[in-house]
Amino acid sequence: MINLSQYQEIFDIENTAERCKKVNDIMDQLWKSNLDQLAGEVLGSDYRIATYGQTLVTTYHDSLNPKYAEQKKDSSIGKKYFAQITHKIGDKETNLLTLEFNGVEQKMYVYIDLSFYQVYELIKNERLNAMLGELNSEIRTFTRTGSFTRNEIDRIALEQTLVDMIKPRIRPWIYIGLELPLKGEYEAKAIIDLLRQTWEQTSAFRKYLLEYSEQCARAANIMNLLGSVESTYSATLFGRPYQIQYGVMGNEKSGQREQEFSLKRDGQTIVQGCLYYREYETRNASSRPMLAIDVEKHNHIYTNVEVLLGSGLKEWWLAKAFRTTNQNNEELKQEAMDFLGQHGIEVRNNEYRIGTYNNTEQRFEEEIGEIKGRLACAALLFAHVAGRGKFKLLEADAPSDGFVIDNIDEDSKETMEYNSNFDFTVIYEAIQNSSLTFDKDLIRDLHLNLTALDDKHFVILSGISGTGKTQLAKLYANAVYGLSYEAENPYLSIIPVRPDWTDGTALFGYYSSFEHQYMMTEFLKVLIHAHEEREKPHFIVLDEMNLARVEYYLSDYLSGVESHKDIPLHNRADLDEIPAKISIPPNVYLIGTINVDETTHSISDKVLDRAFVMTLSDVDLETFWSRVDDGIREGLQDEFIFLKRLHSLLTPYNLHFGYRTMKEMVQKMSHHLTLDVEYQASRTDMLDRVISEKVLPKLKGDDRIGGLLVELKEDFARHLGEGSTSLGHIVRMEKELLRYGTTQFWR
Repeated sequence: MINLSQYQEIFDIENTAERCKKVNDIMDQLWKSNLDQLAGEVLGSDYRIATYGQTLVTTYHDSLNPKYAEQKKDSSIGKKYFAQITHKIGDKETNLLTLEFNGVEQKMYVYIDLSFYQVYELIKNERLNAMLGELNSEIRTFTRTGSFTRNEIDRIALEQTLVDMIKPRIRPWIYIGLELPLKGEYEAKAIIDLLRQTWEQTSAFRKYLLEYSEQCARAANIMNLLGSVESTYSATLFGRPYQIQYGVMGNEKSGQREQEFSLKRDGQTIVQGCLYYREYETRNASSRPMLAIDVEKHNHIYTNVEVLLGSGLKEWWLAKAFRTTNQNNEELKQEAMDFLGQHGIEVRNNEYRIGTYNNTEQRFEEEIGEIKGRLACAALLFAHVAGRGKFKLLEADAPSDGFVIDNIDEDSKETMEYNSNFDFTVIYEAIQNSSLTFDKDLIRDLHLNLTALDDKHFVILSGISGTGKTQLAKLYANAVYGLSYEAENPYLSIIPVRPDWTDGTALFGYYSSFEHQYMMTEFLKVLIHAHEEREKPHFIVLDEMNLARVEYYLSDYLSGVESHKDIPLHNRADLDEIPAKISIPPNVYLIGTINVDETTHSISDKVLDRAFVMTLSDVDLETFWSRVDDGIREGLQDEFIFLKRLHSLLTPYNLHFGYRTMKEMVQKMSHHLTLDVEYQASRTDMLDRVISEKVLPKLKGDDRIGGLLVELKEDFARHLGEGSTSLGHIVRMEKELLRYGTTQFWR
């Protein structure tokens, strides 16, 4: 006999570990065995018995673990038990019949469950009420309201109740079956008979559920075929070569999986899009498997893949319609069809052909990468035609990229081509061939930080003054275009930050009522130009960006990058040359340089969270010296050795100097040697002077630099002489440190 009252007593046990153990020990093996026997009778094979047992066992062990005990103490797990007959179709299991003992509601249920979307499909096809009418009076209908609770709905009212849930987006599971109180005693055979009775009564729903699941599995196979393609697709659009790079297909969330893609040229992201593989649509409760393709958050393809299902070969023809509010949609559609035809995609009337699906072998006749590439190219061409998001591809008859420069011959003009290349090997070699000194690890990290994310490129370079932060930014930007460090790069803007920048107008400008014009900024000019030339990376360097509070003036940029939404500029109708709003395109690369001293502001977490922060503190003087002209090296070798020694003494205290200081000291000493002998000082005196002028002014600290001052005093006395200026400064600072506990170069 099965004592259901005893089941209720077990469910009422307060201790989670004890409750879970008893439920599992008393119920799991018993009902798993009984349902297995029933499934063998009604199905024969190809089924699985799923139970609550594994959850009970896991919770029991977690409750005994001190790490999770407190968390599990008030858990409701173990207050019910269920066993199910399931059948796997594709990669998903379908529940065909469930037996549930529910201690919270004090009920026993025997039911078949359907998702809201599955039942709503019956409503749309006007089948639900007819199927419900075939059930006997004992079979009831419920909607799920929680993990342990459900609400009974009269059969007659079920359809309207579910329809009323569409607008508020309530999507409960629906249960169809028996409900009995969880008390009294039953023969196990009697409960099995209830299961068998429900199985027979719900046969029409089960048949529909299996057909529905089979259809979904076949559609999911098409989605999975498309989603499995991650290799780069080479495309030619308007005669120009591009690469379409796909991301990894994400995990399912609310019936949808996403896969991002990027259109690139020479490593530069031009525009981004996303493929959506939807099993169902929460918004309108559609249960149709849909493939959607967006470009820059605007949808351009939305199609039901079930049109490919059936028997034999099915050609995949898609229709296209434009629904813009301020353009001629028929003209746009015709232009789009013309472009598709020009790019090798078959067109008939308002439809275009993607490929042919073989239902027998469940594959496309064409290579799957080509099918996916056609879909992506079609979406990109539609985006180009619609012009939404300011995205435009360069057409074959468009002027070539470049800037017109004056030639020596006044009667002619020459267009200089600027071609970008993000290949790291090419960039690294270009940087190595310059006279500046940066190691491979630093260059590699900057490259990855700028290019790892397709839609956001923001790097902050921090470090002591003179370590080459701005030089590195310029060097990298020029290397991308194959330019030397000294060359002018029209795609690089170095913008000095001013201390009075307090809001976004410092970057995005504003309309001046006094001047009756829009006050344009260099930053905004770059953004507008970046939209016009999406294939070209545009670099912006905000030099000494923390002279003002970064989070104040950069907030609009950060918000625009994260949200992919437009930034409003003005609301005037008479400013044709300035857009009313603007987005941050993916071909804008922002590099900020910061110094940390008493004249600058700290960087807030809001900014740091959105940037890669690199610290340039290491100074490779050996490599720097190897790139100095041979004549200078030969004449100043002794001075360099001493300066390198001085640098090594200062480094542990973060008081060392950078490349700029070293370069300027070397240049002064070198120029000194070009003077007539009668005007020259001694080389030791000149070394003393550059140290006192370029290195010591930044020297300051407390008791922690006492040891440093001792070492400097000894070195200066030995190499510069007892009467040297530098030694005099150190002696004075040492005395101040003893007297006041702190010292600095400046008196």
